Amino acid sequence: MDKELENLIEDCLDKLGDEEFKKGISKLLTTNDEKDVLTIIANEGIHPSSPAHNHGEIYVASRGNIDFSSQEIVREELNKILVGVAKKLKSKPWKKVYLVPFGPAVLSMQIKLLVYRILYIETVDFLYAGHGTYYDLNINLRVIAAES
Repeated sequence: MDKELENLIEDCLDKLGDEEFKKGISKLLTTNDEKDVLTIIANEGIHPSSPAHNHGEIYVASRGNIDFSSQEIVREELNKILVGVAKKLKSKPWKKVYLVPFGPAVLSMQIKLLVYRILYIETVDFLYAGHGTYYDLNINLRVIAAES
């Protein structure tokens, strides 16, 4: 183990004591457990992927281009994609859902709404801010609605 890390652990043990240190480390390890976390990639392949948006289980809702040649075809394609997402959302009790909104905005909007309608939770939305910068945006719309 790295000497700097050993010193840091010793400092924490001195300040917190054995039991509090164990509780803190245990909580950190449990928090990192992402077995009930789902990341939905709205349209893989449109933008470069990054490990920054890999949380828990990854579900790719669609890949490549969507056919916009007619309203009926768009509706059929979106319905097919959304049925797949709905089945995935119902497959287990997800506690947190990340959304990577690649592709058409309307697809990501529909997925976000579907997550809320099925699980009653807000998605954490992935944002590429340019120049290699990524953010996870966790905006609580209930709070905004209540405060406005």
